[in-house]
Amino acid sequence: MKITTKSRYAIRAIYALLVLNGESEPVSLKKISEYEDISLKYLEQIFSKLKKAGVVMSTRGISGGYMLAKKPSEITIRQVIYAMDGPIKPVDCIDNDGCTKSSECAVNWLWFELKKDIDIFFEKVTLADLKNKNNCL
Repeated sequence: MKITTKSRYAIRAIYALLVLNGESEPVSLKKISEYEDISLKYLEQIFSKLKKAGVVMSTRGISGGYMLAKKPSEITIRQVIYAMDGPIKPVDCIDNDGCTKSSECAVNWLWFELKKDIDIFFEKVTLADLKNKNNCL
């Protein structure tokens, strides 16, 4: 299974938001762009999706920018990935769109169990965990 670039950059960007004090005050996308070396245009796309998913909120004006919409301990990596790419699909045969034999496949349970385990793992990891693991705040 491969996590998309958009999801990986979103995780980096939201972590940067946390490092740059986005828990308590708005942080501009320009600052995040400089901190993570991600293009401003790409960040605009990412943060639009994160806002729509309720992960971040925005404020306008001179002191405007983005802030976390919840406490870091309440934002999971799964939420960030789902905001970017939707449900995680380790193989195409997780749904009927990817495989015509999905409903009758004798080993399809294997892929559903893998998906479930991946979801559980990403649901357990929060932004607070990233912060604590990196000890850079």
